[in-house]
Amino acid sequence: MNPGSESTAGAPTPAVELVDLTKRFDDLVAVDQVSLEIDENRFFALIGPSGCGKTTTLRMIGGFEEPSSGTIRLHGEDVTGSKPYKRLVNTVFQSYALFPHLDVFENVAFGLRRQGVGPDLDRRVNEILDLVQLSHAATRRPRQLSGGQQQRVALARALVNHPRVLLLDEPLGALDLKLRKEMQIELKRIQQEVGITFIHVTHDQEEAMTMADTIAVMNKGRIERIGEPVEIYDDPRTPFVAGFLGASNLMEGQVSGNDSITLPGGRQVRVKPGALANRTGKAAVGVRPEKIHLGREGADEEPGNRLTGVVTDRSFIGVSTHYLVKTDAAGELAVVVQNIAPERFSPGNAVVLTWSPMHTFVVSQ
Repeated sequence: MNPGSESTAGAPTPAVELVDLTKRFDDLVAVDQVSLEIDENRFFALIGPSGCGKTTTLRMIGGFEEPSSGTIRLHGEDVTGSKPYKRLVNTVFQSYALFPHLDVFENVAFGLRRQGVGPDLDRRVNEILDLVQLSHAATRRPRQLSGGQQQRVALARALVNHPRVLLLDEPLGALDLKLRKEMQIELKRIQQEVGITFIHVTHDQEEAMTMADTIAVMNKGRIERIGEPVEIYDDPRTPFVAGFLGASNLMEGQVSGNDSITLPGGRQVRVKPGALANRTGKAAVGVRPEKIHLGREGADEEPGNRLTGVVTDRSFIGVSTHYLVKTDAAGELAVVVQNIAPERFSPGNAVVLTWSPMHTFVVSQ
């Protein structure tokens, strides 16, 4: 079935479809009945802590691990159990695995020569070197390249074979912070230009949110949340996702209506209208640190939720200052204030924390 073709139901065929995919290593269940669909031409990120099953899932898609059960379909074709070389999938690993005795051109051309590509070889290699902006380095050896350039050679070597899905196994993990941020932009640009599906595995939340169209957060072998980055960030739904994808302040209380909970001590915290509908008893809500406004008692306050507290710690982080504030109603909360704010607070200062109910999310317990 060709890319962009449609299934019998009329919907476009996913580039990758996993159905109840499970992988066991003896008594350990590394991937536990994972089902998902990844659309054509998407930059998809699988994120989660070490041991959550994300790399094992990627390796099963690539054919490097055999599933214990479940189904893998690539563009509608069942490839479960087939060898890696029979799948139109290439993988870029964290270790670039370049041939040190070959120059950049020959490293990229290696797979094409193995396939017996003839007169078209030079054109294809030169086109992909243009894409990754390494035409000027075609005659250099890997040792003469920076880490970012070596990563782009590995990427070019994978892309020159015209895969329909590219798998990226923490490819930026060996780079320093500056290079990593540069390569995030480069990878997104390249994915948009080549127009194929990228599946990226990383434990770096910021990296995933920078590049991915869709993110799946894995925890203990299962997918706990899937969606667009802003959607997951603003509405994580579970305590794990709220804590893993950025920082969150979580507060527990008793449901006191369709849009509020009451904290111990009687203070109410309001959420989006109807967010607590049909719920009773205990509930947990959260707010991101940067959504909270910090001010002094008696100063103009934003309407909405309001707590009082005392600053216990302050950390200057360049563009922002991070505060910890001890409140009587909700314990210690984190607050992030951009350094364009007119006032700074010190440990011991009494402060008021305010934020909009629209920025308060509900999490399962």
